[in-house]
Amino acid sequence: AAASDQRASEKTDDQRSPLRRILPWALAGVLAAALITVVAIWKLAAPTSPARFHQLTFDRGLIFGARFASDGRTILYSAAWNGRPPQIYSTTPASPESRPLGLTGSTLYAVSPSQMAVSVGCRSLFIGACEGTLALTPISLAAPRKLVHDVISADWAPDGNELALIRQAGEKFQVEFPMGKVIYQSADWLNFLRVSPDGRALSLAAFDTPWADEGRVIILSRDGKQIAQSQPFMSIEGLAWSPRGNEVWFGAARRTGWANGIHALSLSGHERVVLRLAGMLRLYDVTRDGRALFSQDIWRDETAFRAADNPKERDLSWLDSSDVSDISPDGREIAFFAWGEATAESYAYVRRSDGSPPVKLGRGEFSLFSPNGRWVLANVPGNSPHLVLLPTGPGEPRELEVTGIHQFATPGWMPDGKQVYFAGNDGQDWRLYVQALSGGAPRAFTPPILVLPQANESHLVSPDGKWAFARDVNGKPWLYPLAGGEPRAVQGFAPGDAWINWASDGHSAYVYQNDITRAAVFRLDLATGKRQFLTELAPSDPAGLTDVTPVRITPDGKFYAYSYNRALSTLFLARGVK
Repeated sequence: AAASDQRASEKTDDQRSPLRRILPWALAGVLAAALITVVAIWKLAAPTSPARFHQLTFDRGLIFGARFASDGRTILYSAAWNGRPPQIYSTTPASPESRPLGLTGSTLYAVSPSQMAVSVGCRSLFIGACEGTLALTPISLAAPRKLVHDVISADWAPDGNELALIRQAGEKFQVEFPMGKVIYQSADWLNFLRVSPDGRALSLAAFDTPWADEGRVIILSRDGKQIAQSQPFMSIEGLAWSPRGNEVWFGAARRTGWANGIHALSLSGHERVVLRLAGMLRLYDVTRDGRALFSQDIWRDETAFRAADNPKERDLSWLDSSDVSDISPDGREIAFFAWGEATAESYAYVRRSDGSPPVKLGRGEFSLFSPNGRWVLANVPGNSPHLVLLPTGPGEPRELEVTGIHQFATPGWMPDGKQVYFAGNDGQDWRLYVQALSGGAPRAFTPPILVLPQANESHLVSPDGKWAFARDVNGKPWLYPLAGGEPRAVQGFAPGDAWINWASDGHSAYVYQNDITRAAVFRLDLATGKRQFLTELAPSDPAGLTDVTPVRITPDGKFYAYSYNRALSTLFLARGVK
């Protein structure tokens, strides 16, 4: 019996032995999983080392570009301080002082171990963005050697021997890498070109609207094929490759008016937020050890009004950015559009010139009064650009049905108030069109023309409705007949002139020269070319001014309104940005 009991007990133990063997391992697995979970939660909850910031500049003005030198300590940047022309400076985090390098009138593109790529003759395209002649100069400094005209952005390959660049070629923008070899073309404005640390890829920003900062970031292979593209951003300001070279970092904002954080786009197309800051920023450079150069900026567009017989100006600025687009013939009202951080999108307003509060009409920009003053005609930009009529009093907005046009510029009214005109792009060329408000297709009355959005030209059609001002594709100014026939050359139109509007006599016009901190206004006889200087428009404080535009004058020359941009930058060095 005892033997039988022992055999039964051994049988029971044999039946339980698998459980006994598995149980310790199961418990160990549970404990390991719990430990992994605890560690993960601790990593998520544990405070990370915050980014640290060091201020590098202390003057008032606009920064155009900044790069780390090859020693990793020296910082080179270009800025226009206190109303002076832009030039290139050198500084280090150890000193609050900046040393000018003597390259006045130049802005910085890129830095290699031995030389700098700079822009000579900076022509402002947008705030802090230039188009000029690409030139090279040694770090030890010498007279720049000019290479290529109409360059917007440039960067060195990692070996410091090859240059990549963006330049304007007619109506298109092209990427060259190396210089002279076109690998990518686009009708969109391109900027902020950077070559990856391994030299196999390039990154850049493509903007939806000329001379604005709404767009997307694109990563290209060395031969120009698209690798990745970001989602659209309301504002993109500067970019650089990440420390590991596996992402592109860029200053951007998804929904607000100006870039207010650093975002990242990976080679696989994944996006993330790297850093958020209060206020606007522009990213310039990132080192392999994780230091970043960026500026915090304050940008404002302000508007002033005055009578020709009164030197005292009245400030009619609104929110952070307001640009005048029209002035009523009697000088009692102005039309303007607000944009920027406060509104994110452009909105049309009217305001009495006595400073009374403005009236918000609706979405749109470059708005112009109808001949009877009851409407403004405005251009609505974005993914679906269109023209809209906004009532200045009671009434409902009315979108114009325009077929076959993908972009609009310089809209205006015909003298009868029953038709409008505009510059339109049909996907191939810009032309001037006229269209009846009652409907029908738009009618082109010019050959292909050149449109300069940054000039903010307006009131192109003569008071009798027979002629319209426009530039041919080579930039030469003409008067084109709306009824058809041969155009007339505009006499006396000087290089750099921007058209304001026709004078009331019908055979002369007002033009101005935008000289960054001031605008000289002239009356031009269109037949004889005789120029008469009228006035100079200039804000009293020149610090940070990037342009004085647009300018508007009543046809009788008695009232002026103009806008100007003021951009103030402070350069920072950031450590610990991940």
